[in-house]
Amino acid sequence: VRTSWEQGVPTVLRPDTTLQAWRSRWIARRYFGEAVAKEKVADGSRGLKRIRRWILGVGGVLAVGCIDEGFRRCLEFWVVVFPLWCHYLWVDKVSHRKDGPKGGDERDAEFSKLHSRYSPIICRATLYMRGFYLKAAQLVSTRDDFLPEVYLEWCRKLQDEVPMTLSSDEAKKVIAKELKLENLDGILTDWVDEPIGTASIGQVYKARLKSSGEEVAIKVQVPNAERMFRADITCLKMFTYMAIPWAFEQMKEIEKLFQTEFDYVKEFRNLEAMRANLLPSWGHRIYIPRPIPELSTRHVLGMELLKGEKFICAVRRRLKPLADREGKTVEEYEQEQVEALRSGKKKAEEASWLHWKMLMWRWYRRIFRFGSSELEPIDVGGIFEMLMAIHGQQILIDGCFNADPHPGNILLLEDGQTLGLIDFGQVMYLPQDFRLKLARLIVALADRKPEEVARYESEIGVKRKYYKQDVQYRLCSFWLDRDDKDITQGLNIFDLLVWGESQDPVLSLPEGYYLACRCSTTLRSTALAFGVYISSAAYWKPYAEEALRHAKTRPPDSPRS
Repeated sequence: VRTSWEQGVPTVLRPDTTLQAWRSRWIARRYFGEAVAKEKVADGSRGLKRIRRWILGVGGVLAVGCIDEGFRRCLEFWVVVFPLWCHYLWVDKVSHRKDGPKGGDERDAEFSKLHSRYSPIICRATLYMRGFYLKAAQLVSTRDDFLPEVYLEWCRKLQDEVPMTLSSDEAKKVIAKELKLENLDGILTDWVDEPIGTASIGQVYKARLKSSGEEVAIKVQVPNAERMFRADITCLKMFTYMAIPWAFEQMKEIEKLFQTEFDYVKEFRNLEAMRANLLPSWGHRIYIPRPIPELSTRHVLGMELLKGEKFICAVRRRLKPLADREGKTVEEYEQEQVEALRSGKKKAEEASWLHWKMLMWRWYRRIFRFGSSELEPIDVGGIFEMLMAIHGQQILIDGCFNADPHPGNILLLEDGQTLGLIDFGQVMYLPQDFRLKLARLIVALADRKPEEVARYESEIGVKRKYYKQDVQYRLCSFWLDRDDKDITQGLNIFDLLVWGESQDPVLSLPEGYYLACRCSTTLRSTALAFGVYISSAAYWKPYAEEALRHAKTRPPDSPRS
């Protein structure tokens, strides 16, 4: 009996192996009998196998994470984000539901605690991981009512204060390798070690061409940036699909656009296309840098240096006298103005009215000859009118537009009047057929015709589950025109989009549609941060009508480039 019983026992558990194994066998036989004893030992063997497989699996995952950077970044993302998301979800759906006994003020107070607790964690993780997470923080920070203020505080800083990744020597090595040179001494001089610009995928340095003496800006891509971004976007798509499914289609559009941003040769061509399209009609008010072929490769882009300061910095500098009068810092004064806009104590003014006020102020100063020109405020209303019109021309007439017009890409040049437009890595090209459909939708939005808006949204290729006219009109108006109270119904932007998804889910979007919408909302959101209200459709309508008129007199063509 002993021999036959031992034949069914694994070697590691046989009686002659250890005293503990013999004791376990004796107890099993004593209390369960021979047959049951065999079964118990077999179960123990299977349990050990499961444990071994689990250990090997976890070890394999960790090994892959150590070897593959993309996989490691994905693990780091989920380790940070998943517990936070679960906590937010628990408060939202279980402990402090809107319709529960702890809704209302208690719910808001609980969420405020979560924001204060987790905002520093998300900030540190974003700065540590960089990549697309920095870019995402820049995107969401253009709107003051999309994120809680505690998150916006550090997201806004990333518009123009992105930490360095490459040292000056490392950047020189990358540029020399791309240009196939031993060093840069033969072509560049007066190299400035401190970058003049830092973005999510690259840094910009100032130098001078030896051949001509021209000052140039050299944009160098961080090594492996493309690999990091692709891993990050894939990870965020997974999270979006799980946490905010209404934004999944938008993430797919962003992913397509970023496929071209890592090729600086394409950005070189985008610069040439934008210069050809915009400078003939807008050259007296804007300037776009000229790319330099001998300094450009797939990962390096050389261009003429624009002398000026970032538009945001120029506005803040002019706020200093106003802040000093009230005994506040510029940051305190700016925060007070932003909070007044958020709370409704101060209302944004029409861009056209602000522009006329500035013109009258300037005429008044000329007539009576008073005041210092250094303190003259910027015509913010006129600038946003111009920017909105320029992008209307790009989208509806030229067929190629900058899909990322955030304020960090706008400079105020030394003359104090001309704007410098930079960073054309995210340029979208639109076919004429799409532009004509979009033009009809823009005209319907400008004329405030809900039935036509719903019809043209369907014709352009937006697929919905129910096609409810009210939902179509309100969401189209938000994306491509305005976000007045009759559109938002008192909801913040996040809740408005959640409402739209619950009422009439979007199944798919046509290529290019979301990016045109993002261009519209980014410009309006940036203007709103400066206290300027502007309607996209109102300024795009003339270009939409021009596109429709020209379509009747000429055959279909491709986007101008």
